[in-house]
Amino acid sequence: MGIKCPNCGGGMVYDIGKKQLVCPYCDTTSTVEAYRLNNAAEYVNDNYSVSTYRCKNCGAELTAPEEQTVAYCSYCGGEAMLHEKQAETIRPKRIIPFVKTKQEAIRAYEAAVKKALYVPKELKDASFLEGFRGVYLPYWGIDVDIPHQELTLKGTRTYTQGKYDYTETYDVSAQVGGQAEGAIYDASAAFDDTLAAQIAPFDQKGAKPFDEAYLAGFYADKVTSSPEVYTTLATEQAADKVFDTIKQKAGKVSVSVPASREKRVEQIGAKATGYEVSLFPVWFLTWRRKDRVAYSVMNGQSGKITLDLPVDLKQFFLYSAAAAAVLFLVLSLLPAFIQPMTMAALCAVLLVLSGRLLNGELKQIRLQERHTYDYGDNSGEKKGKPKAKAVSCLGTGLAYVFYGLTAAMAFGTTTGSDGTVGPAFLLALIGQIVLSVKLIRNAAGAKNKSGIVPALVAPIILALGTFVGINPEVFPNDAWYYGLATGCLAGILINALFVIGRYNDLATRPVPNFFRREGANNARS
Repeated sequence: MGIKCPNCGGGMVYDIGKKQLVCPYCDTTSTVEAYRLNNAAEYVNDNYSVSTYRCKNCGAELTAPEEQTVAYCSYCGGEAMLHEKQAETIRPKRIIPFVKTKQEAIRAYEAAVKKALYVPKELKDASFLEGFRGVYLPYWGIDVDIPHQELTLKGTRTYTQGKYDYTETYDVSAQVGGQAEGAIYDASAAFDDTLAAQIAPFDQKGAKPFDEAYLAGFYADKVTSSPEVYTTLATEQAADKVFDTIKQKAGKVSVSVPASREKRVEQIGAKATGYEVSLFPVWFLTWRRKDRVAYSVMNGQSGKITLDLPVDLKQFFLYSAAAAAVLFLVLSLLPAFIQPMTMAALCAVLLVLSGRLLNGELKQIRLQERHTYDYGDNSGEKKGKPKAKAVSCLGTGLAYVFYGLTAAMAFGTTTGSDGTVGPAFLLALIGQIVLSVKLIRNAAGAKNKSGIVPALVAPIILALGTFVGINPEVFPNDAWYYGLATGCLAGILINALFVIGRYNDLATRPVPNFFRREGANNARS
């Protein structure tokens, strides 16, 4: 059904500030409830009529109440009239109406990019910010049933009294059972779950029974991911909550629970029993450059915002050149205190560290492009789980111990010990070879494989430095070490350029070329 003005017959829109339907032609207003009562005959129980739009550029499908038009796709940034057809769609169970207005979305965006020095200028242009679009995204609400039962778990309590340590063991009994209702998961295959998590949560206390009148002036995404995708995750999270509650109520007694989430689910018999669709509000802004797009997304209820912010190379080099000029001026006023060999060895350490930074970007790109943590994605890529923090921290710690040892050897040259510069370069070379293997693996797994280049350049520079460093009698001239320092700095610059390039790949996304999420025209705000 179209949301028509009862006075002039024009299409009405939902005004966020007034929380009412407003006719932009004659200023007639109506609450959603009053409109429903006055048009009860036009409502059906299970379905409602929508206009479905398909973007000719990327294949995105958009839905909206009848008699609304759209000429802009929020997913690829295309500005072409979309193909329209009429269709019936299943009525969602609930909807959270927009609370935050378009102007509030613009202000939140401006505050977020205010201190970003290197973003392209057009991302701060006022006319660009007018492109914020209101979109209702579908979410699955999954119910999980836990049979009523008594769990018996083992517990221990360790304490010290006087000169003695005591350990007590307990049988911990807990009555569990009931239904965990409406665990929320993104129901759009095109909307990355990690992006959805960044603007979560939505307060479901603000939800209302679905009424298409709330869509007036907005567009809604279609459900494109199956609820079965999330049933395992929902049961695991419900089981986690049960056992976490038991631990909390046990107080000082440490309760032993199954180590794996699968065994926790099995022990309490958690099972997904039902699901329903709700629509949640999101403000959506698209920036496109060639075949890449960057999205800025704001929770239309809470105002929580997340932004893709690419780096503009011109801006980066402008600010970097200014900082370098100031640093050069300061250092030129100070007496020389760094020996050429020390400078070369320290640059070698910095070269490896810059490679580590590049590797981190390449790894994130590989995971993003494979949708590793996007469970709702339908691309068929294998899903994974984040690495345990303890393992990640251990690897990082060992890496920096290695870098510290290498730096210590580099500083050893300040005491006149020429014999340390060679081992410093050798250690840096060993670290770089290990790092280059990871770089090549991550670069080969990404769509843009150019990251392999710095993985090959850095070892050559460090190998040359090792050869020079272990033969100080053959290369006694300081010019060799100045040359090595310059070579390492050139390698760092190459890594920096690739880091920026790959960061921009991470901060932007390929233009969608299949059925994607809906865009939306602006509603009154």
